[in-house]
This record gives sequence, structure tokens and C-alpha cells, in this order.
Amino acid sequence: MKHSRRALNKEKSRRSILKASRKLFSDQGYDETLIEEIADLAEVSKATVYNYFPDKDSLLIAIVEEVEEGIEDYLEDELAAETNAVDKIRRVLTELVLASLQYPSLSRRIVFLNSSRTSTLHGTLNEIKSLLKQLIATAQSDSCLSEEISSGEILDLLMGMHFIALFQWTGEDIASAQDQKDKLDRLFDAIMQQYLSPITCDEQ
Repeated sequence: MKHSRRALNKEKSRRSILKASRKLFSDQGYDETLIEEIADLAEVSKATVYNYFPDKDSLLIAIVEEVEEGIEDYLEDELAAETNAVDKIRRVLTELVLASLQYPSLSRRIVFLNSSRTSTLHGTLNEIKSLLKQLIATAQSDSCLSEEISSGEILDLLMGMHFIALFQWTGEDIASAQDQKDKLDRLFDAIMQQYLSPITCDEQ
């Protein structure tokens, strides 16, 4: 029992540190945030932060992994219940974009670092991208999407929507999650319309 309680306390501390890091990185910037500030907000000691995360980069990596795990956990049941292959793609992209827009400035930094081969965050979005590419390939094999363009190229277009949302969506017109989802749906439909198979999933 003591071991179990200790494990729960450790996990609680870790999550508190990540939550504090995400807020501070978003509110005041990654470079400007000090480990001491993270420890204060998480209500743990500075030594405890370093016990879990040796530096700020490791915190950033853990934040990305936590977001990916949250998306994957949410989608596990959602995708199983969804029968339309294209709608499965829509769900994954929607969850990625909405999760990123909760902390836009932090997400922009992650995307930037993810693109740099010398960064410790290079490739951190690979699991989500791999899932999307797999769903695109399945949609093509099910004759839902045209095979005239490769799954990789369609993936590039969809990830481009993620970048547009992060770097261009501002203002009160998309302030709410529902507004963001509605706009994303319109863009997704416009792109998918170009690549839908003449025989769509719903007609099979």
C-alpha cells in the first residue's frame, strides 16, 4: 500500500510539474521561464523538478508526449466507433489542432523545433503523423480517397492545416473551440473534395 501511495504521489508531482510548465511556457515564453518558477507554481521543490526532468528541453518533450497520449487515448474509442474512413482522418486532425490551440505560442515553438533536425524535439509528432498516414492509406485502399496522389502528399496537406491554424488563426471570430472546429471542418471538406474517389465510402 505504501509503495502504491508513493507511486501515486510521484505521478501527481510529475503531472503538476508538466501542467505548470505548459502554463508558464505559454504565458511568458519558453526562454523566459525559470525552473524555480515552475517549481513554485507546481508547489514542489526545484530539486524535485530536476529529479523528473534534467532540463527544460526534457520538459518540452514530455509535454508533447502527454498531448499525443491524450489524443490517442481519446481517439481509441472514437475511431473504433467511426465507420467512415475519411471521418476518421477528420477526427485525428481535429483533436491535434484543438489540442495545439489550447496553448498556441507553446505549440508554435514545438512545431518549429520539430522541423529542425538538430533539435531534441525533432520527430516528436511522428506518432500522430504516422496514424494519419495509415488512415489515409486505408481510405485509399477502401476507395474513399483517390490514389492519384500519394498518402504522404495528402498528409502534407493535412499537416499544413495544422500549421495554418497555429500561425494564422487569430481574432475573436475563432475564439471558441467550436469556432475553431467549424473552420477546420470547412477547410478539411474543401481539401478532401479534391481527392475523394468517384465512388465514395458512403456509396459502397
